[in-house]
Amino acid sequence: MEAYEQSGQSQRAFCQEQGLKVSQFIYWIHKVRKEKQQVSGFMQLSAGPAAAHLEVIYPNGVKIKVPSGDLNTLSRLIRLY
Repeated sequence: MEAYEQSGQSQRAFCQEQGLKVSQFIYWIHKVRKEKQQVSGFMQLSAGPAAAHLEVIYPNGVKIKVPSGDLNTLSRLIRLY
């Protein structure tokens, strides 16, 4: 493909010089171009700020993480012990 593009020749002239069938050459050009245009399936994501959590550690070693803004749940967890 690169050799053809750098040659500056028509497809027919390039194929004659290289001993290739024009129809096969055109098939491969379209196939390669199509593959280059396909999307990888991955999407770029940007991470937002990390959510702040509070962690309650009971004397028996149990750890519970609670979103920092959820004070009602935090209060109930503290009273459980």
